[in-house]
Amino acid sequence: MDLPSRKMALTTRSLYSFLGVHSFLIGLLPFYIPVYLYKTGFSLGQICFFVAVTGLGFCISLYLWDRISKRVPLRYLMVFSLLSELVLFSLFFMEKNMNFILISGIFNGVFNCSFWMIQRLLFVDTVTPQNSGKKFGNFQIFVLLLLKAGIFIGGVMLENSGYLSVYILCVFIVTPAVFFFLQRGIELDAGVVSASPLSLKFVTGYKDRFNSRVVFAVDGIFLYLESYFWMISLFLVVRQSYWKLGLLVMFLMVLFGAIFVIIKNSIDRLPADKMYAIAVCLYSLSWILRGVLSDRLSTISILLLLFAITFCTSIFRLSFNKRFFDMAKSATAHEYIYIKSYFSQFFLAVSALSGFLLLRSGDVVQWLSKVYMTAAFIALIYLFYIQEKKHNC
Repeated sequence: MDLPSRKMALTTRSLYSFLGVHSFLIGLLPFYIPVYLYKTGFSLGQICFFVAVTGLGFCISLYLWDRISKRVPLRYLMVFSLLSELVLFSLFFMEKNMNFILISGIFNGVFNCSFWMIQRLLFVDTVTPQNSGKKFGNFQIFVLLLLKAGIFIGGVMLENSGYLSVYILCVFIVTPAVFFFLQRGIELDAGVVSASPLSLKFVTGYKDRFNSRVVFAVDGIFLYLESYFWMISLFLVVRQSYWKLGLLVMFLMVLFGAIFVIIKNSIDRLPADKMYAIAVCLYSLSWILRGVLSDRLSTISILLLLFAITFCTSIFRLSFNKRFFDMAKSATAHEYIYIKSYFSQFFLAVSALSGFLLLRSGDVVQWLSKVYMTAAFIALIYLFYIQEKKHNC
């Protein structure tokens, strides 16, 4: 095996080790944060404030991370991501008030920043435009398996033995993982390390002919809707049961994984523009279906709706991420990945802050239904993410 092949193999193993540990830990608690806050008594508006603080915490952390990552070896950054997640877990022992929302939101942003930046920078170093769809599919299936295990165990523990048991399990996982990653010799790509940190002037003035800035901003809104509001909708469908939510999500993830297995090997050979346009339209449809979902429907109707939503979302996420990583690989990967994170997280914060200011007491299901119907139209903006044969950002 030649040197580049050995380096890629080491990078791939490090990526999967990093993702395996974090995916399981995310399933234990961070996955449940929106429903945990909701069940604790926080309103939708207050949860929106938590999300807004998370987005701003991410952006601030990203600015610092862009500078620190040039000087600090990757293994220390991996350890920091684990310790920041442990701190996030620890904060849930605080009294549940607005100070808790503010502090935990900031640390949630810090953890999310370190986790997603390491994941994206390592992943883009292991793919080419000819295999990005297949590799993302494989990578997503691996994540789903570990995440699913964490979600199931976390749901059962939260329902039956309380939060302390979840925290103790987290400590038992993080402690050996810290020593494991300290031994890793992997480094970020030399081009990433040598690249100059992005200035705020460059970020705010960034433009390209692929409409990346607008699409990344819209994706921030949808990250917010998928990660927080949609979880609350599912929680209401299962009548606020952690373990039932865990089982439901496991069922959906099995569908999600099956869809990836079916299409991941062929997506790299399909007509890129046509496949992407179909995927966006299906994603728009998925938000209409979310808007009609209700616990008043029959069990069969709910399952059919959830199957259709999962199918549409799976195809879109695979198509969108393939397009993003292909664009990043052919452009300046460092800049493009950071731009995506800045715009997505900033507009996640802006949309969440809007929710905090606008959402008041009322029927939660009706509010969410209106939001989802509006999102169906906004999703069509993804169609403006234009890919050309030659794309130099």
